[in-house]
Amino acid sequence: MTLKPALQRIYMTRASAYRDALRSFIHGYQEGIQQVVEKKEEAKSEQESDTNSSTIV
Repeated sequence: MTLKPALQRIYMTRASAYRDALRSFIHGYQEGIQQVVEKKEEAKSEQESDTNSSTIV
């Protein structure tokens, strides 16, 4: 049967493409989460500095 090796190659190519796409998605998702966390930390530190400066005055 000569069809089996060709189908296996197609399957492996397809699996590789799905794997790469999933890795790319996970990487982008992690970057997005990191940006959200950093923005929250910045907002929190700004809020704390505003609170500290208003209590000093």
